[in-house]
Amino acid sequence: MIALHCASQQLGSMEQLEEELTCPICCGLFEDPRVLLCSHSFCKKCLEGLLEGYRSPAFRTPFKCPTCRKETPHNGPNSLQINYSLRGIVEKFSRIKVLPKMSVCKQHCGQPLNIFCATDLKLICGFCATTDDHRGHKFSSLEDAYEREKAAFEELRSGAESWQSADILSCLETLQASKKKALQSVSKDAEKVADYFDKLIGSLECKKSEILSDFETLKLVVMQAYDPEIAKLSAALEDQRRALSIAESFRSVSDPLCFLQQMQEFREKLGFLKETPLPSRKDMDVGPLVRNFDVKKWDSLRLREVDKISVPHESGAYRTGDSRMTAPRWMKVFFSLSLLLFLPLLLPHSLPADMTSKIEPFLSHTGVYLREMTDMCTSLMVAGQEGIGRLIDSTVHFIGSYTLEDVFDAIFGGT
Repeated sequence: MIALHCASQQLGSMEQLEEELTCPICCGLFEDPRVLLCSHSFCKKCLEGLLEGYRSPAFRTPFKCPTCRKETPHNGPNSLQINYSLRGIVEKFSRIKVLPKMSVCKQHCGQPLNIFCATDLKLICGFCATTDDHRGHKFSSLEDAYEREKAAFEELRSGAESWQSADILSCLETLQASKKKALQSVSKDAEKVADYFDKLIGSLECKKSEILSDFETLKLVVMQAYDPEIAKLSAALEDQRRALSIAESFRSVSDPLCFLQQMQEFREKLGFLKETPLPSRKDMDVGPLVRNFDVKKWDSLRLREVDKISVPHESGAYRTGDSRMTAPRWMKVFFSLSLLLFLPLLLPHSLPADMTSKIEPFLSHTGVYLREMTDMCTSLMVAGQEGIGRLIDSTVHFIGSYTLEDVFDAIFGGT
């Protein structure tokens, strides 16, 4: 134990000398060190590389030390003196360095593990042997412990070889097969989930496209309701601007003929403007084109009921105005339709002139009354469909709220 302890101390000292045993050129341990006149030492190979630059065909220049720059005459690296002392120290250091380092105690810093506790079967340091943890334990030297543990090692190795490796391998294969089967099952379920959501997303995208396409149709309905009247009024305003422009252009005309011609044209323009009929309803209330259409109702749908989402044209009707008509308007519509139907049967020469002038105002608005009649019929059809649907729902709800026993009691009076 004393020899090992001294060896550990010597190893520590040699480790402190490693920096001094390092060549300043290659930063490695000295190899065949050569000493210069300034007492600095370097490896022979390192000096050979440096001396290549000092060779000259005419004369040989002195070599300067890489450390202190002092000049040293030379005839090549072989002419330099070998540092025998340094080479011996390096060789001894190299032999000691290859020895295994002494392990130190984890509980007592810097203390070598140089005692073997035969009771606990582990290495301890001198301080550990004096603690209560090892009181009454048997200790032995490292050499004796080595012999005993060597024999114990053979016994342990034989036990490890006779271990139930076959059973373990069989169990391992079973576990790996079960793991593979479980992973395959999980992967199949994951694929089912992915397919389900892909189909669901596809259904949602399809329904989204269908609903948005229906709204585009609604936009066309709105434009068809407004654009003709807007275009008509815009044209009337343009005619008014042209008439005013004509009036401004001949206001200062002094030539009677020119003035009368311009006045005639201006009067014709005003006549056309006055004859331009205004819309039957100045404020064409489009109203709710989509009745009972609320996206919040979709929140209560189940995933499988995505296809049941109704598009706008299914949840409401396209309306371009109020479907209610007053009694006078009813009479005008009826009279206009009657004239439209029977007027072709009458010959033009058989109608008095005053009667023709009275009929013309009604005929000029016949198209408007026809459109209102069409809107009214459409509204009546939609209202009838909604009424029938509500009647069916009420009937189903009424029947579903009573049991067979209630029906028999109602029929037979509880007898």
